[in-house]
Amino acid sequence: MKTKFKEIQNSLIQLFKNKVFILVIILIAADLFLGAYSRALISRLPEQAEGQRWSDERKMTQVSAFFTEDQLIDSDYIRKLEYILQAKMNDVGIIEEDDEGSGNAGPVIIETQTLDATNVDSEDASQEEVDDSRLYASCYSAQGIISITFENKVADKVTAIGTEGDFFLFHPLELVSGSYYSPDALMKDGIVIDEDLAWQLFGSNDVVGQMVMIGQVPHYVSGVVKREEGKMRKASGQNASIAYISYDSLCKYGTILSGRTESAEIAEDGTTASKGGINCYEVVMPGPVDGIVAQIVKESASLDDAYISVIDNTERFSFFALLNVIMSYGTRSMWNKAIFFPYWENLARGYEDILATLLLIRLICRTIVVVIIVLFIIRAYRNKKWTVRGIFNYLMEKKYDYEVKRAQKRL
Repeated sequence: MKTKFKEIQNSLIQLFKNKVFILVIILIAADLFLGAYSRALISRLPEQAEGQRWSDERKMTQVSAFFTEDQLIDSDYIRKLEYILQAKMNDVGIIEEDDEGSGNAGPVIIETQTLDATNVDSEDASQEEVDDSRLYASCYSAQGIISITFENKVADKVTAIGTEGDFFLFHPLELVSGSYYSPDALMKDGIVIDEDLAWQLFGSNDVVGQMVMIGQVPHYVSGVVKREEGKMRKASGQNASIAYISYDSLCKYGTILSGRTESAEIAEDGTTASKGGINCYEVVMPGPVDGIVAQIVKESASLDDAYISVIDNTERFSFFALLNVIMSYGTRSMWNKAIFFPYWENLARGYEDILATLLLIRLICRTIVVVIIVLFIIRAYRNKKWTVRGIFNYLMEKKYDYEVKRAQKRL
């Protein structure tokens, strides 16, 4: 009877061991799968990855600054910000101008110290070409609405992104036809529209060079971009047609919704245009020290924390950044800054929550695996049929046998 009971007990123990082993394999596989899925999700956000695209030879950091709606942020403010920014880059040792007479005329990267220590088109026409000779690139944007007219067709209250600088470098939208308009163009009359708007106005997406009217002023379609679909995209603000125009055109011929504006006279005949409304500034530059670029941008903005939010895009999906999202669960949604986030930031914040949840599941899987392994080691140690002395003697015997065989070979 006792023998039978012992056999049943051993069978149950063996079955338990097999199930635990299978559980460990499943948990490890789940961790690896969720890790791969997380990386796939991050790859859907090219707007957050300009730092990685810029250069493989040096560490670059992308940072975004978002301003509250009550601030009057215009082009003059951005120019002042960048003037201070470049001065601080020199102050902290990120760059310095080459000495006169040297072969290189541009700035170079040198050894970096922390702030605390010192107070367009590409070959496939899908994204702007990265110029490694430049030390950094930047852009700014505002959001609003415009009316676009083509012959007898009118698209009213179209969502418009007014851009200036290297916007399409940071936002490599997938082109269906044409190209992005150049930020250096003398005439700010280029416009990029999505497929939906192209079909609405022209009945085709091959409309490069077509003239449309914005505020009774002709603009020319430079390119047509793919309309991104999906629940997250629609919830972020891409639920309607979008047109990308110059910030100058948005100020003159549109209505800015993203921030405070003022009316300014731009011609002797009394013509006026809006100024201000900029809510997003983006920059990519060398970041040899973690957090240094975000700190420089924040200090260059010269605004209190209540009026600005600075985000390190390069590190926002890192382990510790997502861990911070997990730790702020419940309070993260309590946003006390009046910021009109553009769709790409809304999308990134949504994916942050998803990625943080996936990370939490992965951490739970890893914790269970570690606990099982620790318990197995403890159980094996308690039921051990070996001693440290026995292992030592065994190793010494093996060493002796090896030396004997080696001596015999020499003979």
